Amino acid sequence: DYGDGEDDDCMIDQYANFHPIESDDDVIHLFEQAQRFFEDHNSKLSSDASNRLKRPSLLLHVRKDPNAPKPPPPPAYLENMANPNDTESMTMLSFYSFPPNGIQDAEEFGLFLRKVWKPFNALGRVYVAKEGVNAQMSIPTNVLANFRQCCTQIPELGSYMENGINIDPIPLTMEEFAVSGDMDGKPVPPFKKLHVRVRQQIVADGLDNSLNWEDAGYDMPPLEWHKKLKEARERRKSLSIEEGSDGSLNNDVPLIFDCRNDYETSVGKFEGAIPLNTTNFRDSWEVLKEQLKDKPKDAPIMTYCTGGIRCVKVGAYLSQELGFTNVSRLAGGIIAYDRTLTKESPEEEPMFKGTNYVFDGRLGRQITEDALGECISCGTKTHLVSNCRNTNCHKRMVQCINCRDSFVGTCSHACKHRLSNDKNLGVVNQEPVVESRYDNVDDYSLGHSTPPPAFYSEIEKNTAHFIGSGLHMLSDSAQGRLLKSLTAISRDGRVLEIGGFTGYATSCFLEGAADAAEVIDNNIGIGCREGGAFVMSLERDQRAIDLAAFHVGSLSRYGNGEEASEVLSRLRTGDATPPMIEDNVVSFTYQKAGCEIVRVTDALAFVEAVASGIECASMKPFDIVFIDADKTRFLEYVEACLTSNRLLKKGGLMIVDNVLWKGVVLDICGAADISQENEELGKNKDEIKKSRRARKLANAVHSFNRAVVQDERVEVFMLPIRDGLSVIRKK
Repeated sequence: DYGDGEDDDCMIDQYANFHPIESDDDVIHLFEQAQRFFEDHNSKLSSDASNRLKRPSLLLHVRKDPNAPKPPPPPAYLENMANPNDTESMTMLSFYSFPPNGIQDAEEFGLFLRKVWKPFNALGRVYVAKEGVNAQMSIPTNVLANFRQCCTQIPELGSYMENGINIDPIPLTMEEFAVSGDMDGKPVPPFKKLHVRVRQQIVADGLDNSLNWEDAGYDMPPLEWHKKLKEARERRKSLSIEEGSDGSLNNDVPLIFDCRNDYETSVGKFEGAIPLNTTNFRDSWEVLKEQLKDKPKDAPIMTYCTGGIRCVKVGAYLSQELGFTNVSRLAGGIIAYDRTLTKESPEEEPMFKGTNYVFDGRLGRQITEDALGECISCGTKTHLVSNCRNTNCHKRMVQCINCRDSFVGTCSHACKHRLSNDKNLGVVNQEPVVESRYDNVDDYSLGHSTPPPAFYSEIEKNTAHFIGSGLHMLSDSAQGRLLKSLTAISRDGRVLEIGGFTGYATSCFLEGAADAAEVIDNNIGIGCREGGAFVMSLERDQRAIDLAAFHVGSLSRYGNGEEASEVLSRLRTGDATPPMIEDNVVSFTYQKAGCEIVRVTDALAFVEAVASGIECASMKPFDIVFIDADKTRFLEYVEACLTSNRLLKKGGLMIVDNVLWKGVVLDICGAADISQENEELGKNKDEIKKSRRARKLANAVHSFNRAVVQDERVEVFMLPIRDGLSVIRKK
């Protein structure tokens, strides 16, 4: 303020010292001026002056532009709209769209949807991808008509929302809505927020090539579907075709495929339906090929799913890839069938029996009183679906109300006990801990052990998804925690892992190495080859290396908590991809521990070269060498560790995996007659080959076990956990 405010003629414009910002160049110029002023001002003052500036600063003043255009009027669908906060109920709905030209910029479109739906107080989970949109939502009932009008005006939705918006027939009162979901056994709303997430696909299908989703068979209206199923039921009765059978080659009886996963089908399905019994949707294609391999191409095929979206992809696959010409799918899925039959033909008996599994906090909507599911705990028939309340398990399960109460919402005695130890969940005092029962000592042991972080469960799931045939090669939770603990109490936290696979044990070793580094007094800083806590993992399989690098890299960047677990889970949905490792060595750090994943063609040759000083001459020896490689060369690996202190320190440990080799070592000791076993197997040559290979490897493992225990240079202790671990101490 440069004037006294009393004489307008003397008043100086209050904005005289302000500079207009009208372009990016103006912004850059002002920051440069602020920096120069900061430096010039402080250069004239002593270091302890009270009026020194801590940083460059700008004072921004926003003025109303009288020439600015007026904002556009609100869209018509918002005119005279009720206040969504005043609603007395919430309506559950779902929809999907496959616009022919796709979504050009999924990120921008996702932001647009968040903005345009904000006035409705919309809740739910929405996936956006280049191929389209998939939504499950809750909308205040008093603004439902406005929301529907809004969606129809969005070009990427509009007419491309196949069968429009799928609306549940009965709204939930606000009181019902607040408790109709389930979270760890506690009543919660089905949705708490609106999540709009960008994905590679709105339904991950696992297909190599995208199909034409507009050519997906006949979209059969719900009432026509109902009529067809009643006719099919009568036809099956007249032909004495059993429930769930494919009707042989009789073209008068349609093949009705339930295209949902096994946990959905287990609690409800249409009469006469053939479940695909898949764990994941991407498994559907091989099942369909097998089911239809002998069927004529004009065989009538009817498909259904929860809301219709999966059947679009199934219909396209059947028509375009398998060449079937008489394919139809239930328009709008089970949700539309339920709504249509309830409103238009309430006197009709539903052909769908049981509970429709839905993908929100409710988990299921009961359509009929039929209890088709089998309780995981007692075997009683039930319609209730839930997730295990032990968050480290979170297994999706069918469980009756009595077992849900007695197991406190968990799937087993082990998980129940695990839950009772968590005081934050408030179930400790429900019953004494000593009353927990276990089916076997393994469950008892797990129930009284610290569980691994959920991060490791995601490594297991990723391995099963990408290298399913090698899932048995992973360490399990008990073995992984042991490896971590042994590393943590070692002298320097240095581990050589021979056979890293997808990084499960590598991550355990790295966690333990970081723990060891915390208590070791050294000035090395981050561990490396030359010293400090350090893990070197050797692997030859490129796919395994790529996955291991992603897993260990995520541990390095995010730790082992929820954020890391979320990052790992995105790999299976296609929202993240493992790095394509081209270098022979890839390095990571976790806290004060270092890690290298090293590609080798012959791990034994590399190990022997290190032991002799040919390779890595400056590398400090290891405290632990973990051997999980070629079973026929176990002795050579141990010999390399014993003949030189360059590789393994005196007093160090060799840990050898698979020393029980699936229990077949017992047969070797018993000298069972292989010809007799082959006779029992009959003419199954594949089984005979597997048996011979198993015996060959078991012979090698047994020979190793027998030789190493007699070696006076070591002390051996074999642990019968998982597939057997031998802990061998170098004297």
